[in-house]
Order: sequence, then C-alpha cells, then structure tokens
Amino acid sequence: MVENMGTVKEILVFSRMHITNYGDPIIAECCKYLIEKTAAEQNIAVRVSLADVYEQDLELLKKQLEGKAAVVFPGGGMNSVVFNNRLKEIFAMLGKKTEVYFNAVGINRINPKPQNEKLLEELFQKPQTMQVTTRGDFAQLLMYIKTPRKYPPRLVLDPAVWAAEAYGIQKKAHAKKIGIGIIRPEIFEANGNRFSVEEICRMYEQIILMMQKKGYEWELFTNGMAQDDLFGREILSRMGIMGRRYMGRNVKSGRQLVKKIAGCRGVIAARLHANILATSLGIPSVGLVWNDKMNLFAQAVGAEERYLSGSSLMDASGVVRQLEAAMEKGYCEPRIEAMKKATIETIRNIIL
Repeated sequence: MVENMGTVKEILVFSRMHITNYGDPIIAECCKYLIEKTAAEQNIAVRVSLADVYEQDLELLKKQLEGKAAVVFPGGGMNSVVFNNRLKEIFAMLGKKTEVYFNAVGINRINPKPQNEKLLEELFQKPQTMQVTTRGDFAQLLMYIKTPRKYPPRLVLDPAVWAAEAYGIQKKAHAKKIGIGIIRPEIFEANGNRFSVEEICRMYEQIILMMQKKGYEWELFTNGMAQDDLFGREILSRMGIMGRRYMGRNVKSGRQLVKKIAGCRGVIAARLHANILATSLGIPSVGLVWNDKMNLFAQAVGAEERYLSGSSLMDASGVVRQLEAAMEKGYCEPRIEAMKKATIETIRNIIL
C-alpha cells in the first residue's frame, strides 16, 4: 500500500466473511489485495478494510461505513433474496457521497426468482452504484441495468484467480497426488440435476477406484464446509478405506485451502472455487458441474471441455481421461491474461 501526499481514500470491502465455505472469504481477501496492488502501481494512497456483510451490531456497522469513500461488494453469487435485502439495508446507511462498486458478481441465468430480479434492478440503479461487473453471463447482467452507470458493465474474472499471488503460495514442485474436491450430494438435485444422493456417492466412489486402478496418489478435500467433510468421510467408510492420507483434517481458513490445493498435481472438484484456486495456482482441474456458474467460469478461461455435467459425471474413466488431458495441455494462458487485464481496468475505477 502506498500512502503518498494527499488524502488517503478509505475503501471498505463488504463480503460474507463468517462462512466456512472459504470461497467467499477468499474472494474478499483477493479483492482487497487487487485494490491495494493496483493503487500502489498507480501511486494512489488507499486504506482498504474488510467487513462482514452480515454484521449484526448496527453501531459497529455504522462505524465501519463512516468516512468510507467507496464500498465494494467483491464478488460471489447475488441469487439470494435474503442476501440482496441485506445489501438494501446497507445502502440505507450509506452517505450520498459514498460510491458503491459491485465487482465480479454471479447472477443466476437459469430460472431466476422474479423477486430477486427486482432486487438486482433496484440495487444496480441506486445513485451510489458506480460500476457493476460480472464473472458470468454478461447478457444477463445487462437485463438489470436500466440506466447507464458512471463506468460501463464488464465481464471480468473472479478475484480468487489471484489467490496464489495474494497469499504468496506457489504450487508444490513435483507434486504427485490428485485432489478430489467433495461437495454434499444433495446439492446436485437441489440445482435441477437428476442425480440422487446414492448416484453421487457412486460417482465419487468410481472416480476413486479409477484413481487407484491407474496408480495415482489421491486425497479427498473440501472447501471447508462441515457437511462436505462429513460426506467425504462417509464415502471412505463405505469403501472401507482408512487413513489420514486419504482425507486429512478439514481446512480452517482460506489460506489453508489454497495451500491444500497447491500440494496437488491435478484436481477434480465440484466446488467452483476449488477449480478457481487450481487455475490460480496453474494446477489443471476438472469441474464436476452442478450449477451453471461453473460453466461460465470455464468459458471465461477457455476451459469448457474440462467442466463435465450430465451423464459424463457417471463416467469415471472419462473424468480421469479429461484430467490427464488437462495435465498434459495446461491452461490457455493468453486467454487468462487478457481477462486479467480487463479485470484490472475495472479495479482501477474503484481507486480513482
């Protein structure tokens, strides 16, 4: 952070900081890093702080907002009526001169709730809203922006793509094991996929058996949620597999999650941010798709063929073949660098 002559711009990054699915806290921490890094490169003095969007102490919340030149909602899904109503409450506490930036938001394009669509329109039309960018469907975003903002909407990358740089963590040289990211099985059917809990159990079991057949070292991991961790241990119990080498202690922070993935040669995962963190670290990954947001990220980084859905999820040999192809090919670096450049251009708007 650079503090040169002149006024220091106070910026508050508001996110879901309390949850143990560490994707959202990582988004916030990486967004803070990007703002500070970009400000330093522009020789602009900023002071960036983090706050929980669900802070219940109203006096503390008002204090956190006091004197802030800009409030940034750093990314993540905006598909919850409860969450977006909470943002309305925060807007009501803002001064007229406080600028608001919605950064790399995720918006549901499949069967969106009408009530939530109205909330999105309302939030994006607030006079304090200067900029709205999305990590997903750009055309869907434009449906909710009825009048021009100070800065035009853009398609950008999720801030977690900078996680390796933000946390100062590199992939482990000569790593051998494959990380298999676990997600609670009910989430597939809840998002319109015709897979029962038992079918998802078998999906993971068959992937593990294929790993063993091909002689790969492997380990189950989660993004931090207790339900996912319990499910992973249930899978191992069903298969009669014992030992911490196959599933260690559940991660307790965003940094621990990044370090866990950094120790992998490749990743097969159902959580979006497990795949995003793998991308950040340059570790090839295959996504087990339960929600369209994963396909949208795949499009952004030019890796559509690696994100599998439908019947492909039940073809363990196909899943592993796709991972092997990814480990041989790597990433489309020019595509990622172009998207990073576009993202940084929108971050600069926050600090000006």
